[in-house]
Amino acid sequence: MTRVPRLALMREWKIVMSEPNEQTQARDRAARGAEWLLKLLESDGSLQGAKALDAYYKSPAALCFSGHPAEAHRVLDYVAGRFLQANGDLDGTGVGWYDRFRIYPHAWLTWGAVELGRTDLAAKLAAFLQTRHNAETGGFLADDEGTEEIMTTSMAGLACLRAGHMETARGAARWLKDTFAMQPDLTRGLLHVRKPGIGLTEGDSSVWYLVNANELRQWYFQYGISAAFLAAYAKASGDTSALSLAQAYLHASAHCREDRYRTPQAGKIGWGAAWTNSLTHVPEDRALVTAVVDGLGALQCGDGSWNSAGVYEENPADAAVARLDVTAEFVALLSLMGEEKARV
Repeated sequence: MTRVPRLALMREWKIVMSEPNEQTQARDRAARGAEWLLKLLESDGSLQGAKALDAYYKSPAALCFSGHPAEAHRVLDYVAGRFLQANGDLDGTGVGWYDRFRIYPHAWLTWGAVELGRTDLAAKLAAFLQTRHNAETGGFLADDEGTEEIMTTSMAGLACLRAGHMETARGAARWLKDTFAMQPDLTRGLLHVRKPGIGLTEGDSSVWYLVNANELRQWYFQYGISAAFLAAYAKASGDTSALSLAQAYLHASAHCREDRYRTPQAGKIGWGAAWTNSLTHVPEDRALVTAVVDGLGALQCGDGSWNSAGVYEENPADAAVARLDVTAEFVALLSLMGEEKARV
Protein backbone atom coordinates (compact mmCIF):
# COMPACT_ATOMS: atom_id res chain seq x y z
CA MET A 1 0.00 0.00 0.00
CA THR A 2 1.44 3.38 -1.02
CA ARG A 3 2.13 5.69 1.92
CA VAL A 4 1.61 9.45 1.83
CA PRO A 5 4.61 11.44 3.18
CA ARG A 6 3.76 12.46 6.74
CA LEU A 7 5.60 15.79 6.45
CA ALA A 8 3.37 16.86 3.54
CA LEU A 9 0.27 16.01 5.50
CA MET A 10 1.43 17.80 8.63
CA ARG A 11 1.97 21.06 6.74
CA GLU A 12 -1.69 20.97 5.70
CA TRP A 13 -2.94 19.92 9.15
CA LYS A 14 -0.96 22.64 10.92
CA ILE A 15 -2.86 25.23 8.87
CA VAL A 16 -6.35 23.86 9.36
CA MET A 17 -6.25 22.84 13.02
CA SER A 18 -6.51 26.48 14.14
CA GLU A 19 -10.35 26.36 13.96
CA PRO A 20 -11.87 24.26 16.79
CA ASN A 21 -15.57 24.80 16.03
CA GLU A 22 -16.02 22.96 12.76
CA GLN A 23 -19.05 21.02 14.02
CA THR A 24 -20.96 24.16 14.98
CA GLN A 25 -20.03 25.84 11.71
CA ALA A 26 -21.06 22.77 9.73
CA ARG A 27 -24.47 22.66 11.42
CA ASP A 28 -25.06 26.38 10.87
CA ARG A 29 -24.18 26.18 7.18
CA ALA A 30 -26.31 23.09 6.69
CA ALA A 31 -29.25 24.84 8.39
CA ARG A 32 -28.98 27.80 6.02
CA GLY A 33 -28.91 25.49 3.02
CA ALA A 34 -31.88 23.52 4.32
CA GLU A 35 -33.92 26.70 4.68
CA TRP A 36 -33.21 27.51 1.04
CA LEU A 37 -34.46 24.05 0.03
CA LEU A 38 -37.57 24.33 2.20
CA LYS A 39 -38.60 27.56 0.49
CA LEU A 40 -38.83 25.60 -2.78
CA LEU A 41 -40.83 22.71 -1.33
CA GLU A 42 -44.43 22.40 -2.53
CA SER A 43 -47.25 20.76 -0.57
CA ASP A 44 -47.09 17.62 -2.74
CA GLY A 45 -43.36 17.13 -2.06
CA SER A 46 -42.17 18.50 -5.38
CA LEU A 47 -39.62 21.29 -5.70
CA GLN A 48 -40.48 24.46 -7.59
CA GLY A 49 -39.53 24.21 -11.25
CA ALA A 50 -37.90 20.78 -10.87
CA LYS A 51 -39.15 18.00 -13.12
CA ALA A 52 -36.34 15.42 -13.38
CA LEU A 53 -34.78 13.01 -10.90
CA ASP A 54 -31.51 14.91 -10.54
CA ALA A 55 -33.26 17.62 -8.48
CA TYR A 56 -34.68 15.12 -6.00
CA TYR A 57 -32.55 12.11 -5.22
CA LYS A 58 -30.40 13.73 -2.49
CA SER A 59 -33.15 15.85 -0.94
CA PRO A 60 -34.72 13.24 1.39
CA ALA A 61 -31.35 12.57 3.02
CA ALA A 62 -30.54 16.28 3.15
CA LEU A 63 -33.79 17.21 4.88
CA CYS A 64 -33.65 14.21 7.18
CA PHE A 65 -30.09 14.84 8.35
CA SER A 66 -30.71 18.59 8.81
CA GLY A 67 -33.66 18.00 11.13
CA HIS A 68 -36.70 18.15 8.83
CA PRO A 69 -38.03 14.57 8.73
CA ALA A 70 -41.65 15.46 7.88
CA GLU A 71 -40.51 17.40 4.82
CA ALA A 72 -38.09 14.62 3.91
CA HIS A 73 -40.99 12.14 3.92
CA ARG A 74 -42.97 14.44 1.61
CA VAL A 75 -40.16 14.57 -0.94
CA LEU A 76 -39.68 10.81 -0.70
CA ASP A 77 -43.39 10.27 -1.30
CA TYR A 78 -43.22 12.47 -4.38
CA VAL A 79 -40.15 10.63 -5.69
CA ALA A 80 -41.79 7.23 -5.16
CA GLY A 81 -44.93 8.35 -6.99
CA ARG A 82 -43.18 10.15 -9.84
CA PHE A 83 -39.93 8.26 -10.53
CA LEU A 84 -40.04 4.78 -8.96
CA GLN A 85 -40.86 1.94 -11.36
CA ALA A 86 -42.36 -1.44 -10.55
CA ASN A 87 -38.99 -3.25 -10.66
CA GLY A 88 -37.26 -0.78 -8.32
CA ASP A 89 -35.58 1.16 -11.12
CA LEU A 90 -35.97 4.93 -11.42
CA ASP A 91 -37.07 7.07 -14.35
CA GLY A 92 -33.99 9.11 -15.26
CA THR A 93 -35.53 10.93 -18.23
CA GLY A 94 -33.91 14.31 -18.70
CA VAL A 95 -30.86 13.58 -16.52
CA GLY A 96 -27.83 14.08 -18.75
CA TRP A 97 -25.42 11.89 -16.77
CA TYR A 98 -27.88 9.11 -15.92
CA ASP A 99 -26.54 6.49 -18.31
CA ARG A 100 -22.99 6.98 -17.01
CA PHE A 101 -23.78 6.79 -13.30
CA ARG A 102 -26.81 4.56 -13.56
CA ILE A 103 -27.49 3.64 -9.91
CA TYR A 104 -26.05 6.60 -8.04
CA PRO A 105 -29.52 8.13 -7.46
CA HIS A 106 -30.87 4.76 -6.30
CA ALA A 107 -28.17 4.59 -3.65
CA TRP A 108 -28.88 8.05 -2.23
CA LEU A 109 -32.61 7.33 -2.10
CA THR A 110 -32.09 3.94 -0.48
CA TRP A 111 -29.96 5.56 2.22
CA GLY A 112 -32.53 8.30 2.79
CA ALA A 113 -35.39 5.78 2.94
CA VAL A 114 -33.53 3.67 5.52
CA GLU A 115 -32.82 6.70 7.70
CA LEU A 116 -36.50 7.70 7.54
CA GLY A 117 -37.70 4.20 8.45
CA ARG A 118 -39.24 3.57 5.04
CA THR A 119 -38.20 -0.06 4.99
CA ASP A 120 -40.45 -1.22 2.14
CA LEU A 121 -39.19 1.49 -0.19
CA ALA A 122 -35.58 0.95 0.88
CA ALA A 123 -35.89 -2.79 0.27
CA LYS A 124 -37.26 -2.26 -3.23
CA LEU A 125 -34.49 0.15 -4.19
CA ALA A 126 -31.77 -1.99 -2.58
CA ALA A 127 -33.03 -5.04 -4.47
CA PHE A 128 -32.52 -3.16 -7.72
CA LEU A 129 -29.05 -2.05 -6.60
CA GLN A 130 -28.10 -5.67 -6.09
CA THR A 131 -29.00 -6.48 -9.70
CA ARG A 132 -26.08 -4.18 -10.61
CA HIS A 133 -23.62 -5.83 -8.22
CA ASN A 134 -20.75 -7.84 -9.69
CA ALA A 135 -20.27 -10.65 -7.19
CA GLU A 136 -16.96 -11.65 -8.79
CA THR A 137 -15.21 -8.30 -8.29
CA GLY A 138 -17.43 -6.89 -5.52
CA GLY A 139 -18.02 -3.68 -7.47
CA PHE A 140 -21.22 -2.14 -8.81
CA LEU A 141 -21.92 -1.53 -12.49
CA ALA A 142 -22.04 2.20 -13.13
CA ASP A 143 -23.27 1.87 -16.72
CA ASP A 144 -24.65 -0.71 -19.12
CA GLU A 145 -21.16 -1.47 -20.43
CA GLY A 146 -20.07 -3.01 -17.12
CA THR A 147 -17.87 -0.12 -15.95
CA GLU A 148 -17.17 -0.12 -12.21
CA GLU A 149 -15.95 3.02 -10.46
CA ILE A 150 -15.27 4.32 -6.97
CA MET A 151 -18.18 6.72 -6.49
CA THR A 152 -20.87 4.29 -7.63
CA THR A 153 -19.44 1.30 -5.75
CA SER A 154 -18.94 3.28 -2.54
CA MET A 155 -22.40 4.83 -2.52
CA ALA A 156 -24.19 1.63 -3.51
CA GLY A 157 -22.11 -0.26 -0.97
CA LEU A 158 -23.21 2.15 1.77
CA ALA A 159 -26.86 1.92 0.72
CA CYS A 160 -26.77 -1.89 0.78
CA LEU A 161 -24.98 -1.87 4.12
CA ARG A 162 -27.64 0.38 5.63
CA ALA A 163 -30.38 -1.79 4.11
CA GLY A 164 -28.93 -4.90 5.80
CA HIS A 165 -27.07 -6.55 2.90
CA MET A 166 -23.75 -7.17 4.65
CA GLU A 167 -22.37 -9.63 2.10
CA THR A 168 -22.91 -7.14 -0.71
CA ALA A 169 -21.21 -4.44 1.35
CA ARG A 170 -18.32 -6.78 2.07
CA GLY A 171 -17.85 -7.21 -1.66
CA ALA A 172 -17.75 -3.44 -2.16
CA ALA A 173 -15.10 -3.13 0.56
CA ARG A 174 -13.05 -5.82 -1.18
CA TRP A 175 -13.40 -3.96 -4.49
CA LEU A 176 -12.07 -0.76 -2.89
CA LYS A 177 -9.18 -2.65 -1.32
CA ASP A 178 -8.23 -4.19 -4.67
CA THR A 179 -8.61 -0.85 -6.48
CA PHE A 180 -6.30 0.88 -4.00
CA ALA A 181 -3.73 -1.91 -4.31
CA MET A 182 -3.80 -1.54 -8.11
CA GLN A 183 -2.86 2.17 -8.01
CA PRO A 184 0.40 2.62 -9.94
CA ASP A 185 1.42 5.97 -8.40
CA LEU A 186 -0.66 7.88 -5.85
CA THR A 187 1.63 10.88 -6.15
CA ARG A 188 0.34 11.23 -9.71
CA GLY A 189 -3.28 10.82 -8.67
CA LEU A 190 -6.06 8.31 -8.17
CA LEU A 191 -7.40 6.08 -10.93
CA HIS A 192 -11.06 5.42 -10.13
CA VAL A 193 -12.46 3.34 -13.03
CA ARG A 194 -12.22 -0.37 -13.75
CA LYS A 195 -13.34 -1.71 -17.12
CA PRO A 196 -14.46 -5.29 -17.81
CA GLY A 197 -11.63 -7.35 -19.23
CA ILE A 198 -9.15 -4.51 -18.72
CA GLY A 199 -9.14 -3.71 -15.02
CA LEU A 200 -7.97 -0.36 -13.72
CA THR A 201 -7.83 2.05 -16.63
CA GLU A 202 -6.79 5.59 -17.45
CA GLY A 203 -9.13 5.90 -20.43
CA ASP A 204 -8.19 9.22 -22.00
CA SER A 205 -6.48 10.38 -18.76
CA SER A 206 -9.27 12.92 -18.19
CA VAL A 207 -11.06 13.53 -14.89
CA TRP A 208 -13.54 10.84 -15.92
CA TYR A 209 -10.83 8.27 -15.17
CA LEU A 210 -8.07 9.97 -13.16
CA VAL A 211 -7.98 12.38 -10.23
CA ASN A 212 -4.90 14.15 -11.54
CA ALA A 213 -2.76 15.32 -8.62
CA ASN A 214 -1.02 17.85 -10.87
CA GLU A 215 -4.17 19.67 -11.99
CA LEU A 216 -6.71 21.90 -10.22
CA ARG A 217 -10.47 21.20 -9.87
CA GLN A 218 -10.28 17.44 -9.87
CA TRP A 219 -12.84 14.90 -8.64
CA TYR A 220 -11.52 14.96 -5.08
CA PHE A 221 -14.77 13.37 -3.89
CA GLN A 222 -13.39 9.98 -4.94
CA TYR A 223 -11.02 10.09 -1.95
CA GLY A 224 -13.86 10.95 0.42
CA ILE A 225 -16.79 8.79 -0.64
CA SER A 226 -14.62 5.67 -0.48
CA ALA A 227 -13.53 6.59 3.05
CA ALA A 228 -17.11 7.25 4.19
CA PHE A 229 -18.28 3.82 3.07
CA LEU A 230 -15.22 2.04 4.43
CA ALA A 231 -15.62 3.71 7.84
CA ALA A 232 -19.28 2.67 7.97
CA TYR A 233 -18.38 -0.84 6.91
CA ALA A 234 -15.57 -1.03 9.47
CA LYS A 235 -17.93 -0.08 12.28
CA ALA A 236 -20.65 -2.51 11.17
CA SER A 237 -18.32 -5.44 10.54
CA GLY A 238 -15.52 -4.88 13.05
CA ASP A 239 -12.99 -5.05 10.19
CA THR A 240 -10.20 -2.73 11.34
CA SER A 241 -8.36 -3.10 8.03
CA ALA A 242 -11.27 -1.32 6.34
CA LEU A 243 -10.76 1.64 8.69
CA SER A 244 -7.07 1.75 7.83
CA LEU A 245 -8.00 1.70 4.16
CA ALA A 246 -10.42 4.60 4.72
CA GLN A 247 -7.53 6.61 6.15
CA ALA A 248 -5.30 5.62 3.25
CA TYR A 249 -7.82 6.91 0.72
CA LEU A 250 -8.28 10.16 2.64
CA HIS A 251 -4.60 10.81 3.17
CA ALA A 252 -3.76 10.13 -0.48
CA SER A 253 -5.58 13.39 -1.25
CA ALA A 254 -2.59 15.24 0.23
CA HIS A 255 -0.75 14.66 -3.06
CA CYS A 256 -3.25 16.86 -4.93
CA ARG A 257 -3.10 20.57 -5.65
CA GLU A 258 -3.75 23.35 -3.15
CA ASP A 259 -7.49 23.53 -3.89
CA ARG A 260 -8.10 19.94 -2.80
CA TYR A 261 -10.12 20.88 0.31
CA ARG A 262 -11.54 24.17 -0.95
CA THR A 263 -13.62 23.26 -4.00
CA PRO A 264 -17.13 21.81 -4.26
CA GLN A 265 -15.60 18.47 -5.20
CA ALA A 266 -14.06 18.26 -1.71
CA GLY A 267 -17.36 17.96 0.16
CA LYS A 268 -17.22 14.19 0.40
CA ILE A 269 -13.67 14.34 1.79
CA GLY A 270 -15.13 16.17 4.80
CA TRP A 271 -17.85 13.54 5.16
CA GLY A 272 -15.41 10.65 4.87
CA ALA A 273 -13.03 12.30 7.30
CA ALA A 274 -15.81 12.95 9.84
CA TRP A 275 -16.91 9.32 9.87
CA THR A 276 -13.33 8.06 9.89
CA ASN A 277 -12.35 10.43 12.70
CA SER A 278 -15.32 9.25 14.78
CA LEU A 279 -13.57 5.88 14.94
CA THR A 280 -9.88 6.86 14.87
CA HIS A 281 -9.97 10.04 17.01
CA VAL A 282 -6.72 11.30 15.50
CA PRO A 283 -5.99 14.99 14.82
CA GLU A 284 -5.01 14.33 11.23
CA ASP A 285 -8.46 13.05 10.30
CA ARG A 286 -10.33 15.77 12.18
CA ALA A 287 -8.20 18.40 10.47
CA LEU A 288 -9.53 17.32 7.10
CA VAL A 289 -13.07 17.91 8.35
CA THR A 290 -12.13 21.42 9.46
CA ALA A 291 -10.51 22.19 6.12
CA VAL A 292 -13.55 21.10 4.12
CA VAL A 293 -16.07 22.85 6.39
CA ASP A 294 -14.10 26.05 5.90
CA GLY A 295 -13.91 25.47 2.16
CA LEU A 296 -17.63 24.82 1.70
CA GLY A 297 -18.47 27.77 3.93
CA ALA A 298 -16.48 30.10 1.70
CA LEU A 299 -18.41 28.83 -1.33
CA GLN A 300 -21.92 29.20 0.15
CA CYS A 301 -24.07 31.89 -1.44
CA GLY A 302 -25.79 34.62 0.53
CA ASP A 303 -29.19 32.93 0.21
CA GLY A 304 -27.87 29.71 1.73
CA SER A 305 -27.55 27.73 -1.49
CA TRP A 306 -24.43 26.65 -3.33
CA ASN A 307 -23.74 27.58 -6.92
CA SER A 308 -23.25 24.69 -9.33
CA ALA A 309 -20.38 26.42 -11.17
CA GLY A 310 -17.27 24.27 -11.14
CA VAL A 311 -19.09 21.20 -9.88
CA TYR A 312 -20.23 19.66 -13.14
CA GLU A 313 -19.56 21.14 -16.55
CA GLU A 314 -18.75 24.85 -16.59
CA ASN A 315 -22.22 25.82 -17.88
CA PRO A 316 -24.78 23.17 -16.83
CA ALA A 317 -27.69 22.73 -19.19
CA ASP A 318 -30.06 23.46 -16.32
CA ALA A 319 -28.20 25.54 -13.75
CA ALA A 320 -31.24 25.79 -11.47
CA VAL A 321 -31.51 22.02 -11.13
CA ALA A 322 -27.76 21.68 -10.69
CA ARG A 323 -27.97 24.20 -7.83
CA LEU A 324 -30.67 22.07 -6.18
CA ASP A 325 -28.52 18.96 -6.55
CA VAL A 326 -25.40 20.58 -5.13
CA THR A 327 -27.19 22.34 -2.28
CA ALA A 328 -28.97 19.17 -1.20
CA GLU A 329 -25.67 17.29 -1.16
CA PHE A 330 -23.87 19.89 0.93
CA VAL A 331 -26.79 20.17 3.36
CA ALA A 332 -26.59 16.40 3.85
CA LEU A 333 -22.82 16.25 4.15
CA LEU A 334 -22.40 19.29 6.40
CA SER A 335 -25.18 17.98 8.63
CA LEU A 336 -23.22 14.75 9.00
CA MET A 337 -19.98 16.65 9.63
CA GLY A 338 -21.74 18.67 12.30
CA GLU A 339 -23.19 15.82 14.32
CA GLU A 340 -21.98 15.53 17.91
CA LYS A 341 -22.25 11.74 17.65
CA ALA A 342 -21.57 10.54 14.13
CA ARG A 343 -24.11 8.13 12.65
CA VAL A 344 -21.31 6.22 10.96
